[in-house]
Order: sequence, then C-alpha cells, then structure tokens
Amino acid sequence: MLVLVLESSTNAAKALLYHSENGILEDVSLPYSTDISKSGKQDTEGVFLATLQAGRSIAAGKDIAAIAVSGVWHSIAICDSNMIPTAPTHTWEFTGASDICRKVRSDEKLTSLLYTQTGCMPNATYQPYMLRYLADNGMDINDKLLSSQAGYGFYRLTEKRMETASIVSGMGLLNTHSLTFDDNAMAFAGADKKQFGKLGTYKTTCPLSAECADILGVAPGIPVVAPHSDGALNQVGNAAVSPGIMTLSVGTSAAVRMSTERPVLSDPPGSWCYVGAEGWISGAATSGACNCIDWFKETMLENKWSFDHLEATLLGDDKTPVFLPFLFGERCPGWRDERRGGFELLDSETTVQQMYKAICEGILFNIYQCYEILAGYNGVPSRIIMSGGILNSAAWSQLAADVFGCEITLSNTAQASMLGGAALALHAAGQLSSLSDFPDYSGKSILPREGALKHYKEKYERYLEYYSR
Repeated sequence: MLVLVLESSTNAAKALLYHSENGILEDVSLPYSTDISKSGKQDTEGVFLATLQAGRSIAAGKDIAAIAVSGVWHSIAICDSNMIPTAPTHTWEFTGASDICRKVRSDEKLTSLLYTQTGCMPNATYQPYMLRYLADNGMDINDKLLSSQAGYGFYRLTEKRMETASIVSGMGLLNTHSLTFDDNAMAFAGADKKQFGKLGTYKTTCPLSAECADILGVAPGIPVVAPHSDGALNQVGNAAVSPGIMTLSVGTSAAVRMSTERPVLSDPPGSWCYVGAEGWISGAATSGACNCIDWFKETMLENKWSFDHLEATLLGDDKTPVFLPFLFGERCPGWRDERRGGFELLDSETTVQQMYKAICEGILFNIYQCYEILAGYNGVPSRIIMSGGILNSAAWSQLAADVFGCEITLSNTAQASMLGGAALALHAAGQLSSLSDFPDYSGKSILPREGALKHYKEKYERYLEYYSR
C-alpha cells in the first residue's frame, strides 16, 4: 500500500512516497525561491503550489491510499471569507513582534498566566503576538479567516477548514490543559476561534478534492489526514512517542523534545509544552542552528569555501572563539527574541575554520542549555535520537555526542517528520493500528570521544559566561 506525505517546511516544499512493506520509496525537497519565502514571510498560495508540485513529481499515476499534511509549527495565514490569502503567511522566523513580547514579559502576572495556560512564553515565535503586531500596523483581522500554513494546505486539498490541537498548541493559541482555544491568548490576539477551522486529530480525515487530485495526478476522494506540525511528526517518525525517549532535531532551527503523558511546564519557564499527535510534548527550541551556518557561508565567506575545507579541523583544533547563535533572536531558554548574537574572543590569529567550529559549538551549547532544563523536569532520557541537517556532517554529529557527554543514536533518514506523516497516513488507510507500531528507523549510535566530556564542559562554562552577559 502506498501513502503520500506533503510537507510545507520553513525553507522547502517536500513530499515522500511510502510503501507499507518496503518503506520509503522516494522523497523530494524543492527549496523555495525568494519570491515565495523570505525573512519569515511566505507566499501562502505559492508555498502550497510548490508543495503540490513536489507531490506530483513522485505520486502522479500511483495508487495512493491516503495523504498526510505537515507544516511548520508556528505560522499564521490570513485569508478573506473565501479563504483567498490577503497577506503573506508569517512564520516563526519573522521577529516583528519582539517589542510587543518584551512589554508583555515585563508584566509577570500576565506572562505567568499565558505560559501556564498555553505552555508558550510570550515570544515573537507565537501567533497571538504576531496577530497583535499586524493589527498595530494597520491590518484589520476582524473579518478575516485564519489558519496555519498546514491548515491552509489542508483546506486547498479538501475544501474543508481544519486544524489540530497539535498545530494550534504550537501557535500559542491553545489551552494545553483543556485542549481548546485559550480565551486569554485569543483575547490578546484580538481573534475569535470562529476564524479558525475546527479542531481535528490524526484520526480525522476529509476526501481529496477533484481539482487537487488532478494536479497531483492521483484519484479524487483519497482520505487526507488533518494537518500536523513537522515537530510533532518528528516524534512519531523517530519512534519516540513513548515517555523517556528524547529527540534532538538540528535543522534550520533546533529542538529537543520528550513525549509526556501530561502537560509539563518549567519554572522558570525555559521550555515549552505542546500537544503531540498523541499526548503532550515537553520541549525546547532554538532559533539558531543550520541557518547560522548558512549565514556564515553565504554572507561572510560568499560561498567561496568548500564544505570539506571547513570541516577539516572540526574535530581537531580547539583554539576557538565563542559564538552566541542568536542571529535570529533567542527562543529557549531565555525567550529574548530581541537578542542578537555573534562572536566573542576573536583575535588577529583567529582562522575561518576556527570561526566555523565556534558556530557549530555555539549551536550545540544553546541546545544543551535546553537539554539540561528538560532532563531536570522529565528525567534523564533513556535514549537520544538525533535527526536533521546535522547528520550531513559526521564531524558535527560527533561534536554533539561530545557536548552532551552520552551516546546518541542517529536517525537513518533526514526526513523524520515526513516519516511521522507516513504513519498517520497508514493509520488513515487502516494499515497501522497504533502510532507506536510504526517501524524504528534509527541507525547507528555514536559515543563521546575519550576526554571530551571534561573538555567540552569547560568550553560550555565559557559559553555560559558570555551568554549571561
């Protein structure tokens, strides 16, 4: 049996073709042009059409049994009463609401109320503050229909408006305890729940429309699973839906996540708590990861250095400066979206390769800050599964094991979130009775190098010194 996964990610339109017995048959990733996505703003319809193009390239003419829809966890699409976009989709990369969030965080009572009810700290990542920002800058949203980017994709595929508790929780609009739209967050946003689609689950499906079936080159009426976020699906695709297993995802941004049986909130609030495909996810995310590396390669080096040359000394030379990876603001643990990053301790002898290594280390140190919070509240994980773009670098992956000081299992695929989508589609097609029955696609494990724990603990303390400044 074949199922199709369509994913509108931060930087690319993706699709995956999965066979119930043979696993992944094909996947494709089409990077967005700057006309479609730039600086946290996306052409809503353009992203959807690009995702359809990715799907058609691998699914046309195939007998598809079900389709899953995945998208970024933090986005807001604004449409008219006919669901035609009237403004770009704003994603987590857009930090325009930073000043609003800083003012909210100065009100301890309001901040505590919003965090304890939604599981989300006031931060430009989340959509209540984005909607307030848009309203403050002249946009009237009162007569608009609102959705996540994935929710918009689901509507275009099925002509039905629908979200899931998982998607809405990552938008900062859900009460993580009652699993309904949160009154306080909605009031701050100046929005009404009627402006959003109804809340479904992965057990909710709607039939594929004839129009989109024709574009995809598949049969109409195929069940389409209610939209989910790439982060929640990463847990499923990494076989980490059971408590005690941590996923470590390092892509454009980075996150550590642990599935829990109840909402888990930290004090002080250095983490978040969202709803997963099932249960809850206690996690923490950073805004700076591979996007910081891309910035360095493209802006500082003008793409003149090869990957191999930059990586040559990643596990060798240790005379590195400190890099604070907040070029795109800070999410966890400090939630200071107005914060900016850069190098400390540069001198006249610092080399390009040392700067590159400092960036790789700084990203991992920021993630490790998050790990310490999660481990403190959820217990030390029994297993850590790592996925994302970091797996393209064996040396950087090894640095992760060195910094964390423990064994790390590598995912066998860079498409863990789309694998999670495949699990949802298989369930919709009647081929998977439980998400926990989905195959484990993890691969080999790596261990810290001898002496690395002490060495990187010292480096981490140096990083924290500059972080605290």
